[in-house]
Amino acid sequence: MTSLDQLLFLWLNATPATPEGLITLARWFSEALPTVALLALIPLALSGPRARKQVLGATLAMLLAWVAVRGLRGVFDMPRPFTLGLGHQWLEHAGTPSFPSYHAAVSAAWSAGLVFHARRNLRAWVLMAGGVTLAIAWSRVFLGVHFVSDVAMGLALGVTCALLARQFITSAAWWLRSVRSRQVGSEIR
Repeated sequence: MTSLDQLLFLWLNATPATPEGLITLARWFSEALPTVALLALIPLALSGPRARKQVLGATLAMLLAWVAVRGLRGVFDMPRPFTLGLGHQWLEHAGTPSFPSYHAAVSAAWSAGLVFHARRNLRAWVLMAGGVTLAIAWSRVFLGVHFVSDVAMGLALGVTCALLARQFITSAAWWLRSVRSRQVGSEIR
């Protein structure tokens, strides 16, 4: 954490003068929106094979992000702002390591996983999924539980995990097609 990180945090963090409605909205973004986003994968998975590939990509990316954050937090024991007495905490949270942000990483993995596997309406997917992720990431700083660097690293990590998931799915699909074509070829002979 740098002095710039502290400055950005204090600039974005809600204060006692912040309207209660904005704090309530940020709490909803932080606590309920991740669940809504996750549950949205269910009807999407039921809407066809292309959509199932999107859901698979997002799910694998989220799993990779969760594992990566867990590993990085074991290495980087970075404090949360409220444990240092900085800013105002508007959301109850344990004083666990904060770098990188689970919420930012997993929501970015969800978002990028959906976007990277979208075949249609790419702009709509970017706006919807990206908007959800940015709202969640902003809320974590606004509510005083993360520094900007925690969230920025979480976002970058989530996108990276989505790229890895996409590569894995593409490679697995290629391998399965080659196995099937060999099986069909041997059946014809």
